[in-house]
Amino acid sequence: MNILILPLYGLGDTLMTTPALEILKKQSNFKITYLCMFRTNFDILRANPFIDELIFFPFMQKSKYETFKFIFSLRGKFDYSINFYPSNRWQYNLISWLFGAKFRIGHRYIKRDLRELNFLKNMTFQESEELHNVEENVRLLKFLDIYCDEIPPMKICLYAEEINSGKQFVFNTSKRNMRVGIHTGTSSFKGHKGRRWEKEKFLELIDSFPDFDFFLFGTYEEESENSFIFEQAKHKNVVLVHNKPIREVAAIIKQMNLFVSNDSGLMHLASAVGVPVVAIFGPTNPKWVRPWKVKSKVVRVNLPCSPCFYYSPKPLKCENKIKFQCLKDIDVFMVKKVLLELILDK
Repeated sequence: MNILILPLYGLGDTLMTTPALEILKKQSNFKITYLCMFRTNFDILRANPFIDELIFFPFMQKSKYETFKFIFSLRGKFDYSINFYPSNRWQYNLISWLFGAKFRIGHRYIKRDLRELNFLKNMTFQESEELHNVEENVRLLKFLDIYCDEIPPMKICLYAEEINSGKQFVFNTSKRNMRVGIHTGTSSFKGHKGRRWEKEKFLELIDSFPDFDFFLFGTYEEESENSFIFEQAKHKNVVLVHNKPIREVAAIIKQMNLFVSNDSGLMHLASAVGVPVVAIFGPTNPKWVRPWKVKSKVVRVNLPCSPCFYYSPKPLKCENKIKFQCLKDIDVFMVKKVLLELILDK
């Protein structure tokens, strides 16, 4: 029996499918094919022993002709397809239908369900507002008569040479025994820059720990924030880790004692390599996407309007008089307090 896993957009979303993949492979004889539309997501799944075939096809860079040609080259080759959570977009559902699997597994969504063509799936659960995304994904396996009492952690499977390279990078750049990773960014897709804690507060946090080394991770999307912090840091205890391949990033994060992050893909990557996480949440819901199966602390404020984010193509938009007050009200003391709690808990 052949099963196709349809692509997801985010790095974190893709990592949150890995526990379900592990359970599926261990409890069935399915041949699992995983389709990715971004090179970063393809790379984090490389070497995963629970995937039989990994395919990369950049849908967003291809013409309609190329896309349909690719889909129809695989049409009818799969008995099942799965749209893992979250995939509340008509494009995901149409692609799933076009691949032609007899059984198309996924979710029905509380908001914008019909508009996003979720009815094209024929084996569905209603999404829950109480479950973590990992739990939503594992729940779909019930359609395959697969059940699990204990859900495993997320995984990225690094080679020994990659881990050694990460160790060498940290050895060459760090002078202190305590090393803390920082991710100041988030995806900029659909207005998600609104999930970012202010760079000035990250700087204040760093300046309050002169005996720690801080590693700032990012790409061009975080270049402004990270450059500001690097140049202004009082104790010159900041290392920039910029524009490196995602597997190299994972290997360096693995060497951290702790990771402080907005709700982002790198927050989930830190969880996947087993590093304790301080997670700063604003408009998104920690019930759904908190760090999974790793020591962690969530920092957020309880506003009547928060969390306001839900899964759909609609961009993130704040209706509050003080834009993203849910993040602005998080002060440095709150983050520093839980950071120290996690360090003492190690």
